[in-house]
Amino acid sequence: MHNLTDGLAGGQQPDEEEELMSVSRQTSVRRRGTGNKYSIPTPVEQRTSRSGSGSSIGNRSVERLSPNPSVRSNRGSRSPSPVPVRVLNPAPSQPAVDLPSRPDTMVEQLNKDMQAMFDPSLRDARPEPEMPSADGVEYPRAAAWSAGQLQAVLSDDKGRQLFRVFLWKSLAEENLNFIEATEKLKKMKTSEDKKSFAQEIIDKYAVLINLSAPSMASIRRSAQSDDIDMEDWAPAIKEVRRLLENDQFPRFRRSDVYLDFLELILPRSYAEKWATSFEALLGNAVGRHHFRLFLRSIRAEENLRFWDAVVEFRASRGKTTSMIVQARDIIATFLTEGTPNEVFLPFGTKQVIDARVLDEQIDITLFDEATKHVEQVLRNDPYVRFLQSAEYDNLCAKLTRP
Repeated sequence: MHNLTDGLAGGQQPDEEEELMSVSRQTSVRRRGTGNKYSIPTPVEQRTSRSGSGSSIGNRSVERLSPNPSVRSNRGSRSPSPVPVRVLNPAPSQPAVDLPSRPDTMVEQLNKDMQAMFDPSLRDARPEPEMPSADGVEYPRAAAWSAGQLQAVLSDDKGRQLFRVFLWKSLAEENLNFIEATEKLKKMKTSEDKKSFAQEIIDKYAVLINLSAPSMASIRRSAQSDDIDMEDWAPAIKEVRRLLENDQFPRFRRSDVYLDFLELILPRSYAEKWATSFEALLGNAVGRHHFRLFLRSIRAEENLRFWDAVVEFRASRGKTTSMIVQARDIIATFLTEGTPNEVFLPFGTKQVIDARVLDEQIDITLFDEATKHVEQVLRNDPYVRFLQSAEYDNLCAKLTRP
């Protein structure tokens, strides 16, 4: 140990080193005294063993490797050496170039459209579409809008306008507006008019609609061409239609906008038939809506919600991926133990559903037995109580059509 103290140079004071070594010896003795087979070296011992015989700990080895006094200090710390910085010659100044300016009015309008689209407080900046008149619209005609596909609604003037009102309230009318703009573009005759209107569509909707990068690039290239080819617009149109069909149209069928319109033209004879036919009640969108409101008041809504989810599941026949996703969502929402909306099924029925989903044997018959059970549960007590409720009486009283 005398080598450590005898070999000290100016980097460390002897009294400080002796104090460190004393702590090291005490620690080593205590550890050996615990009965451990092996003693763990202290940091001082580790640094000593790495220093080698005749060398000091700490910065002693550093000082031998660094003879330059500028890198040493009294406590062994280093002061950074100045690093030479190469100064590059600045580039010669270039003459100012006048860049073409984008019309401020276009940018301002885009900003206004974005704010009005996504900020409900600015809804007044977006003109609200007018509700279609119910005159001349019979109930079967309007009811068919929800029974078919989106095209059935868009092909009907009253249905399209009602769908537009729903989209406006949902802050999503840009999708239908884009479809209508492309329909107008397709009907144009002259190349000049097509090119001008194509660029107008892009300027107005590029920041509002959700398109994939390839589809957006395709319509941008088309707008720069002298000959507008609608095939270049087909992928974008398909994507927007798919969004309308798979997301916004199902929500439209359950919306207050659509149900209030149906209720306005519902004949009283339809509602009176519900008193004798449970199937007629479930088969009518307005009746099902008011039955759900009643079930919610008695905290039994989950059964009818499950029934509705199965109806939508069956409507997606032929779409294998969509059916698998919907089936698993229905199971997670209604048939998983402990969920807030759990629907109680016979044990065997639940087992059959789980096994078929596990084997991916999914088709429109997957929930048939479960649906029959739920219908029987609803028919036994809630249906009878609904017919005696104020919910049903008030609806019948306000229907104006015989």
